[in-house]
Amino acid sequence: MTHTKSWPRPTLQHLYRLTDDCGVIQHAKFWFPDYSTGYCVDDNSRALIVAHQYFRLFGDAQAHELMVRYLAFLFYMQRPDGKVRNFIDYSRNYLDEEGSPDCHGRTLWALGHVATLDEEYLAVPAREMFHRLYPHLLETDAPHGHAYALLGLSAYSERAELREEAARLARPLADMLRARYAAERLPDWPWFIPALTYANARLPEALLRAGSLLDDQACLEIGFESLAFLNRELFTDGYLSLIGCHGWYEYGGARALFDQQPIDAGAMVEVNLLAHHLTGEAQYLVAATRAMNWFYGMNILGVPLYNTLSGGCHDGLHSTGANGNQGAESTLCYLMAQLRLYDGVPQLFPREDAGTAEGGNTGGG
Repeated sequence: MTHTKSWPRPTLQHLYRLTDDCGVIQHAKFWFPDYSTGYCVDDNSRALIVAHQYFRLFGDAQAHELMVRYLAFLFYMQRPDGKVRNFIDYSRNYLDEEGSPDCHGRTLWALGHVATLDEEYLAVPAREMFHRLYPHLLETDAPHGHAYALLGLSAYSERAELREEAARLARPLADMLRARYAAERLPDWPWFIPALTYANARLPEALLRAGSLLDDQACLEIGFESLAFLNRELFTDGYLSLIGCHGWYEYGGARALFDQQPIDAGAMVEVNLLAHHLTGEAQYLVAATRAMNWFYGMNILGVPLYNTLSGGCHDGLHSTGANGNQGAESTLCYLMAQLRLYDGVPQLFPREDAGTAEGGNTGGG
């Protein structure tokens, strides 16, 4: 079992490699973008969040240009009725008519970040797109879609004049997620659905953020209870062992160990960092750092997923080792978690890294 003694600095090196003048390419073959896989809204939404985080921290001009590019991609993918398509090919032809509820939720999540910018030429169209999409999240009962939308509303609320509106829009989504939990919860399975699948940590994170925004104790209680369950299930012998995507973990069934996905590790970093921020309790900071160390080799195989040479993240942890490819989702989920930690707990990074980052020109943030 290994992990880095000092964490690497944030870099957008591999994200630049995967991005062209349209957006971020979905998949990679080893280090280079696989153009045949085209583009998707899911990844460009994540990329928009990462570019926003990086720009806010470092004032990086190239990250700002990436924000413009990814926002333009989402604009191209939004239909006149407000819904979004998810996939286009490399020739920019639409491949579907309508994205999933998760896709809609992730889009709202990204738009919520950009809507708070001081640069009105980005914030105004982001808010317009946000309001056209929001009603469609109320039409679904998909818990992950609701969770991603709540994350977007939490981000939206960070601009003071938008906070009251954000709370009003968050209430019905929070109520639906609470109702889902009440209907599904069992004494030995305090969870939202009868299985642990993908991006599990986004569900308690959404209710923790909603509870904070709405000053709703019931949301906070569910968020902390479900997070405690998730932490008990996923931290084994002092390291993070995720639910594998080949079979998941259904209630009463066997738990799949492989393939473990970066999307899950990154979400575990962020939810525990949020819980630490809300409570000040050290246990959550320990969990967040252990989850981050999953990327650096503190996992069931002792194999690093982050590639220090490329600046990218391998696509998964197989029973035989790390997937050789370094696609958009894995790299973006790694970067989201790393930037959250860099922002929230800078003392965890080497002192000489403070205020400095690789992968572009840096300035005051």
